[in-house]
Amino acid sequence: MKNIEKIKSGYIKLFAKEYYNKGSVDNLTGTELSVCSSLAEFWAYVYSVIPEEHGHFTIFDFLGYTLDNTTKVRQVVIPPKIALHAKNEICKYCWGMDWKDIKEKQAKLDRKSTMKFLRENSVMDRRVKSGSNVVIYGSSDQPIGRTMVASIIMKEAIKLRVTHHTRRHTYDWIDFNTLMSAVDKDSFDLADYRSCDWLVIDNIMSKYRSAKQTTLLIDLVDPFFIDRFNNRLPTILVFKFDISNPAMMIEKRFGVGIHRIIESNRTCKIPLSWGEVGVNNG
Repeated sequence: MKNIEKIKSGYIKLFAKEYYNKGSVDNLTGTELSVCSSLAEFWAYVYSVIPEEHGHFTIFDFLGYTLDNTTKVRQVVIPPKIALHAKNEICKYCWGMDWKDIKEKQAKLDRKSTMKFLRENSVMDRRVKSGSNVVIYGSSDQPIGRTMVASIIMKEAIKLRVTHHTRRHTYDWIDFNTLMSAVDKDSFDLADYRSCDWLVIDNIMSKYRSAKQTTLLIDLVDPFFIDRFNNRLPTILVFKFDISNPAMMIEKRFGVGIHRIIESNRTCKIPLSWGEVGVNNG
């Protein structure tokens, strides 16, 4: 995991000015410095771990459509039924309640009170203790929010540093190809990927591989995923295809480890394209 100290120092200066109108960190009281330091650590990890364009997103930004800033015209990217199901699954995983409950609270509270409500009702500490995984998937040639959903969940995991003082947690975010390369070369980073408390593996694609290439891929990554699953380390898998399609033959194409995570009763499945969206995935 990246060293965040330099980034954290910059955020502390920013919050000292923003919240306390103090141009120097040295002018902060002990309590003020503690508040700024805690917030700065959270945002430094968000900045370092989550893809830059996704770091500011919350559950309220996941709408199922994009909005043209000039024309203000909506472009639907996923059907409303799928968007609602996805929001429900995100909410159940992060806060243990349906989107409807959160939306009702939002209607009664201002933004600050709403965010406080979410912090107080977070169940992410239970997710990390039980090793609850997330599988996000959907087939589309256009962006449909797969990485955005992963970023919302990872951001809630990082918030545990502030809400539950889980300062020891580690995080990483990599592409599937990066993982394969690290395993193949037995790189220094592999140990971090293998042991970090929260790991997003993004951009898992379905593409043709020969029988020999498939065997090689499985031999490379199977032990990695089996270890994380057995050690109950939450893994967030982001597939750029529909894993519910039987023709994908996940176990044969990607190995036992990934298949075990997908089929586990401690995995939350979030489909973002047409498929079985009425099933309770736990």
